[in-house]
Amino acid sequence: MPQTPIQIATKKKPLRKSGLHPYTNLDRAVLVVSVIYPFSALPQAVAVFSGKTEGVSLISWMFFFCCASLFLVYGVRRRVPPMIVSNSIWIVMDALVVVGILLNGASLTSL
Repeated sequence: MPQTPIQIATKKKPLRKSGLHPYTNLDRAVLVVSVIYPFSALPQAVAVFSGKTEGVSLISWMFFFCCASLFLVYGVRRRVPPMIVSNSIWIVMDALVVVGILLNGASLTSL
């Protein structure tokens, strides 16, 4: 029985013999951004370690840390390299800010 055009179009075709797809330019760009973007929290980490904790929410940064941890677990389980890289760095950055807040001003009781 001949196949319809829809059946032909939706049939999965391997991109390579190994079954792995090649990285596209978008994949490469996302991987680069996944490394660079978490460092946007670096100025905040520097500020809190310099004693400038006014207006910085400990609860928010603890929440960011928890979210990044969840996303890291998801990325590892689904084997998504950009998520693994980005959220690993985010965990470090979030932890730095939380530690900086705790060391230089705020505490859980002064929220």
